[in-house]
Amino acid sequence: MFDAVGVRLNLLMGIGAPTPPPPSVMEALDNVEVAISDQEPSGFSMTFKLGRSNAMAGELPLLSHPAMQAGSRVVITGILGVRPRVLMDGIVEDAKSEPGEGSEGGSLTLMGRDLTALFDQKEVVEEFPGMAPGDIAQAIIARYASHGIIPDVRPPLAADRDAPAQRTPTQRGTDLAYLKQLAKDFDHVFVVDPGPTPLTARAYWGPPPRSGTVQSAITVDMGPESNATGLSFENTPSQAASVEGEVLDRQTGQSVPVTSAAPTRPPLSASPSLLNPLTSSTRILRPQPGQSATQAMAQAAAQSGQTSDTVKVTGELDLGRYGRVLEPRKLVGLRGAGFQNDGFYYVRDVVHAITRGKWTQSFTLVRDGLGTTTPTVRP
Repeated sequence: MFDAVGVRLNLLMGIGAPTPPPPSVMEALDNVEVAISDQEPSGFSMTFKLGRSNAMAGELPLLSHPAMQAGSRVVITGILGVRPRVLMDGIVEDAKSEPGEGSEGGSLTLMGRDLTALFDQKEVVEEFPGMAPGDIAQAIIARYASHGIIPDVRPPLAADRDAPAQRTPTQRGTDLAYLKQLAKDFDHVFVVDPGPTPLTARAYWGPPPRSGTVQSAITVDMGPESNATGLSFENTPSQAASVEGEVLDRQTGQSVPVTSAAPTRPPLSASPSLLNPLTSSTRILRPQPGQSATQAMAQAAAQSGQTSDTVKVTGELDLGRYGRVLEPRKLVGLRGAGFQNDGFYYVRDVVHAITRGKWTQSFTLVRDGLGTTTPTVRP
């Protein structure tokens, strides 16, 4: 299906309400790269071939097109066979042009971030009296409803709601910085996933999604069923760490010992590195001022959870054989790599590279240790 139908790409571009660009813009498009991550900023780049105007000497029409300017919203939808997938919904932040010399044509490259760029435009100082972290995340995300962004907030179970007389949560910085800091305090993530339809998006604030439907398996060393190449495995069990310390509980005035309990993330491996006393380490809790014992325990669990992904796998998919787009921030099966490496993984990063007639996808998978938890992984 991939070879028969080919790679198709749909674009919406423009300030405010994006629209399909004219055919001249699509004809000039040379390549697209989309990088999606829950650790680093997600972004995109699009390179266009510059053509000179026949009507006016020296004129480069693409450079003056209103959709090709910083601040323009871009929606990139890839179609593999008959399956459309919104790969990126973002904002152009940088435009780089190279006019070219002699017979070589010039180029225009647009680069930008996903819709988290909207959350990063204005620094504010704002108080949220009597509000729990989940309430704060919901209130901040709701400000962006006019951009088609729908909040999906999963409040942490161990979060206290402080009385205003005790402590008032205060934002000092951009909405993006504050949402990410709140998320980090509870081993959560804040990401904006595009789609499922163009000009809509889901702003997810919650724990890394380590459960749910597992995507079709990445398969290696299984003859004609193989669909991936260049796999590399890295295991660093010594980075896993429990967290210990103490906090002065504001309610009782007593010093309370705090330690991270068993891993809070659902296990994806048979031997989680956090549970191995021979390789795991211990870190000191650094409590925040005014925390209760409950809040400090949640912080210890979060600090420990952020060290738990000790196994990393990188590689590249053959999308023609895989038959679909590997989605980030979801689970995927891996088979053919041996009992210690097979099983379920969390898709942390993906990078799409699209040119005319070709679409490749590289990936980074992570999990908490070695050994599969399932006897079989479905194709």
